[in-house]
Amino acid sequence: MMRGMPTSPVARLLISVVAGAIVGAIVGLGWTAALGVLSGIAVLAALFVLSGVVVLWPMTADATRRNARREDFRPVVEELFVVAATIGSLTAIVFVLILDRSGTRNTAAAIGLAGVFLNWAVLHLMYAARYAHLYYGDPLGGIDFNTTEEPPSYRDFFYFSYNLGMTYQVSDTDVGSTAIRAVVLRHCLLSYVFGTVILAATINLVAGIVTG
Repeated sequence: MMRGMPTSPVARLLISVVAGAIVGAIVGLGWTAALGVLSGIAVLAALFVLSGVVVLWPMTADATRRNARREDFRPVVEELFVVAATIGSLTAIVFVLILDRSGTRNTAAAIGLAGVFLNWAVLHLMYAARYAHLYYGDPLGGIDFNTTEEPPSYRDFFYFSYNLGMTYQVSDTDVGSTAIRAVVLRHCLLSYVFGTVILAATINLVAGIVTG
């Protein structure tokens, strides 16, 4: 684990917000406001995902259990906040791309598209942590990873979450908890809307900007 990197998602989010705001301000002052907004959103999402992977990926099953059951972890609040922030970021990206009439529209389109993919990654990172919290809660379990090895670590929950995000269904895992099924349903619905509506619309918008 990278030394000094906070395990709290709130702390990592605050660091990401500050970094995104600084980069956005610098780019906005040096180039255009549109590039500033888009760059800030992209940096925020990229840093949050990168810090999450750096902190959570190396954790053992025991460390995952302790971290998932941390007292300051508020999974429902985090889920609502991250989903709202993701929707807000995507809305800002689309509006900035539509309203931007500067000579840097192609650059803005590329950064905007990167921001969309990075926000997609943020969403599934959050759900990976959510599944870990549910699994190691009371009662223990609820997801069968079909393995006889040690209990699941964050790597297993990353696999479970991103697989749902890309296929909208579970693959070689079994969900035996009603509470987890409810989260899986929300996750799949959001992923479907993201993939078929938001991502497709953004790609079409970017393609129109580049070819126009």
